[in-house]
Amino acid sequence: MKAWKPALAAIIAAMIAFFAPLPYFISYPGDATSTERLIDVKGATKEPGDLMMLTIAQRRATPYFLVESLFLPFADRSSVSDYLYDGESDAQYEDRQKLYMEEAQHNAMIEGYELAGKQVSVDFKGIYVSGVIPGGPAAGKLQAGDQIVSLDGNSIDSLRDFMKTINAKKAGTKVDLTFLRNKKEQKTTITVNRLTKESEQIGLGIYEPLPMSSVSTKPEVDFNVEDVGGPSAGMMFTLEIYDQLTEGDLAKGYKIAGTGTIEEGGKVGPIGGAWQKVVAADEADAEIMFVPAGENYKEAKPSIKKIETKMKLVPIKTVEDALDYLEDLPEK
Repeated sequence: MKAWKPALAAIIAAMIAFFAPLPYFISYPGDATSTERLIDVKGATKEPGDLMMLTIAQRRATPYFLVESLFLPFADRSSVSDYLYDGESDAQYEDRQKLYMEEAQHNAMIEGYELAGKQVSVDFKGIYVSGVIPGGPAAGKLQAGDQIVSLDGNSIDSLRDFMKTINAKKAGTKVDLTFLRNKKEQKTTITVNRLTKESEQIGLGIYEPLPMSSVSTKPEVDFNVEDVGGPSAGMMFTLEIYDQLTEGDLAKGYKIAGTGTIEEGGKVGPIGGAWQKVVAADEADAEIMFVPAGENYKEAKPSIKKIETKMKLVPIKTVEDALDYLEDLPEK
């Protein structure tokens, strides 16, 4: 046996261990990033207090990293199917996460400016098709990345109106859709029906339709967010925008981290990885962490005890809850 063969086998084994993808994602505590660095309202004065968004880090598992994660106390392993829709590629998943982030920014702009009594307007562009349920009504007619711009000949004014119209349809009803695919307008007719053979739910058969819109504000606001996806920074973006639009230091000199989506009317929605984001907040020396009330709060509490942090965990249901808490907070 030639001497180079064992060395070659070792190299191949190492490459498989480090690079061969497995059908799992591994997540870890990510970073706490000052939202003041990411958002710039024209003419705003920066204040000494610090508001921070929280992330989790995620990677596709390989044999090496899967084994390594078993020895990391705040690592989590999940099946790819928990994240990707049927037939969705990793690249399409990343595109969807970018759209979630864009939606979070738009919602934060709307809520932050309205709370501050400033000018904001929304130009709704349509509904983004994030994925199509295999075998469902839209299969073969729509595909991921399509942008629905009209329903039964009528323009779509909001995601809420779109969903309300579809949900009011009875099984067997045909709907005419106009959509953009690669910027070219197309039309199709879909029969509203059960989403799958096993499901009793009626609809078009598309995964989580996402709103597409442009938002204009006065004064202007710019975001500088790179390599971060998902909707979970929406609530902290809202607080940062409100802080820059109003007088005084909203954080009152404290380091305040937080997580939670921002929805219409200022509602704070649930997010993933709350228990891991506690670690990211603590490592950034946050003194207070906002977290969505309910399951996320329950999920995060054990992490507070496990890492023995003095950071205060504050559950909130709306962005107004966070503002009320900060208003009552004494100056540092």
